[in-house]
Amino acid sequence: QLLVQDNGGRVKPLNTLSSQYIRKISRKQELYGQSATQILIGMMSNPVAWGNIPIIKISNPELKNVLETKEKLVSFIQLFEKDGTYKLSKFVEDAYNKQPRDRDKFDKDVIAVDERINLCYLIFSGGFLRLFPLANDSNNVWHPYSKNELFSSNDSLFVTNIMSMYFNAIKSAKENKDWTTATEILDYIQKFQEKYGAEVIPATYKTKWEVYYNNLQLFSKLFMGYFMLGFLLLVFVIMQIFKNRKWLNALVTILKWLIYSSFALHTIGLIVRGVISGHAPWSNGYESMIYIAWATLLSGVLFSRKSALTLVATTIVASLLLMVAHLNWLDPEITNLVPVLKSYWLMIHVAIITASYGFLALGAMLGLFALWLIFIGKISGNKKLDLVCEEITIINEKSLTIGLYMLTIGTFLGGIWANESWGRYWGWDPKETWAMVSILVYAIILHLRFIPALQSRYVFNLASVIGIWSIIMTYFGVNYYLSGLHSYAAGDPMPIPSFVYYLIGIMAVSAILAKLNFKPSENES
Repeated sequence: QLLVQDNGGRVKPLNTLSSQYIRKISRKQELYGQSATQILIGMMSNPVAWGNIPIIKISNPELKNVLETKEKLVSFIQLFEKDGTYKLSKFVEDAYNKQPRDRDKFDKDVIAVDERINLCYLIFSGGFLRLFPLANDSNNVWHPYSKNELFSSNDSLFVTNIMSMYFNAIKSAKENKDWTTATEILDYIQKFQEKYGAEVIPATYKTKWEVYYNNLQLFSKLFMGYFMLGFLLLVFVIMQIFKNRKWLNALVTILKWLIYSSFALHTIGLIVRGVISGHAPWSNGYESMIYIAWATLLSGVLFSRKSALTLVATTIVASLLLMVAHLNWLDPEITNLVPVLKSYWLMIHVAIITASYGFLALGAMLGLFALWLIFIGKISGNKKLDLVCEEITIINEKSLTIGLYMLTIGTFLGGIWANESWGRYWGWDPKETWAMVSILVYAIILHLRFIPALQSRYVFNLASVIGIWSIIMTYFGVNYYLSGLHSYAAGDPMPIPSFVYYLIGIMAVSAILAKLNFKPSENES
């Protein structure tokens, strides 16, 4: 639970910082049976040994050819010639000389690898570990032990010697299995931090919670848990439609309660993250994804008494959202808020508008299920499927209605926040524009029933499936592809995940098969 300060000024456990850095270097949470913290301390205490261990992620085939390797991980030493020349210097220089929009995939990968190498160098040299606060510093900036010249004579002596003493104590502890001395040295560092940095040190319980939170990896585990539970529930619910058996009903009930329990853990995880960070846990891309997953499952829980298929739909969607949250381009780091987000409107506006995405995602998944039921119902001739399709269509309409209300209210509240932050209610920022587009799209979908030629279940459910792409554009497109006040990437686009193309294909095939098997007699929804 040793505390460090990151570049953003947040004081956090070394456990958190080590996970962040090792994840950036290797794209792994642990390597060679060692935790991120063990790797980090090893890199600082024995840089020669760790400089020869492959820990740096290389994925680009051209880069592998340059480095003459086929492995996914390379060592720090492999990046340098025997005379100390940096092998990637020319490629790095060429990449940085180009405008961001002109860089190809190779250039971006070169820059990413160069950042990992620089980070390794900082760790080896001790230039990153900001452990020591300055006395009487109004800005509460902490410094690494390599900046000992900034401290007064006595403090400078302490900062200079304490880390070398700690590293020597670690080496001795590995040999004699006695960690008493190393622990005592850590206590001295903690007392130094408390003496000069008490103003920014978090409460002890927050530090403990953060370490537990990091080690548990709750949301990455929930991703697989949701997927397995959702898939099993889908299988048994389909069996239940064709054959109503007591043992099937019991299994469905058990799976429902397992999903409810997982949802409770998800809720606790969000609360813990909020307590640790000191702000609402939906302030960046990663947090908003895990919150939208929570809101999506909430919508399924609310409607699950009416139809088990709604719980199936939201559990699978929540699993997909958590999978996306843990892709490499979303950083799960807990950070301090930027000034514009330090507002109570973060709690209100963002919570409402992103929660609406959950209800609209439920509508899209139910629409997809309805299209499958139209197709399967015609093939099997089972009349019960028609009743199930009608049931989920009604729930779909209710879910979209709730989602549209929340989306509209959230957008209006966003205008009020915009006026407080930027002095205007509406500025046609890409996020504002696409929020308005989404409102209009779902307003049209919910009013299709007033057009006689478009009153069928097929049209409504297909429209609910297509409509979700306006939300995907509002959230992902604006945040990661367009430049604006709400953008995370400022126009530097992330790669489109391959599953998006599969999703488009599934939607298209489902729509075609349902259309070919749709009966005109089903026109009333």
